[in-house]
Amino acid sequence: MNTRTKTAGLIAAAAAAAALVAGCSNDDAGSGHSMNSMPMSTGMSAPASAASHNAADIAWVQMMIPHHQQAVEMAALAEGRTQNAQLLALASQIKAAQDPEIEQMSGWLAEWGMPTMPAGMDHSAHGMSGDMGGMMSAEQMSQLENATGAEFDRAWLEMMIAHHQGAIDSSKQIQTDGQSEQVRELAGKIIAGQQAEIEQMNAMLGR
Repeated sequence: MNTRTKTAGLIAAAAAAAALVAGCSNDDAGSGHSMNSMPMSTGMSAPASAASHNAADIAWVQMMIPHHQQAVEMAALAEGRTQNAQLLALASQIKAAQDPEIEQMSGWLAEWGMPTMPAGMDHSAHGMSGDMGGMMSAEQMSQLENATGAEFDRAWLEMMIAHHQGAIDSSKQIQTDGQSEQVRELAGKIIAGQQAEIEQMNAMLGR
């Protein structure tokens, strides 16, 4: 099964669960804080765009948050394990891009009245999110933690390429399945940014 088909299936499964509560959460979308922390008067409804989302949007955000978190964790491992200035700069770039996106997506879930993970799922146990395209296993993360120098560089680049490709495939899928314009915009940003980084990493590997 290719990564895109697998990711689509996972989003569909998560969306089915999210749909059980998504309907009522839309009515309460204005009760949370906006992702930009803009003040809202009590009793006022959120903008229509904040309520325009579906179960696929919810599932994608719930899976993309831990996916981003792992990329940030991988980026943090570079410090002290490599002297490769280009890799260190890229790791810093990845962290700078994905940390704000994690906050943004967490804000959407709060607005939508949804938990950060689907009911019955455990991110730490590599449940549904752990199977999202490109996610590294605990064994792979341990391998990365224990590597240094050229060995670390190659492992990190190869793993991050796979990790980015999973995010790209999932982002393309949500542009078809989702409803939220905010989600579509972020997905487009992820596709463009991470594809450029994949090209850079392939060049660093001499491909």
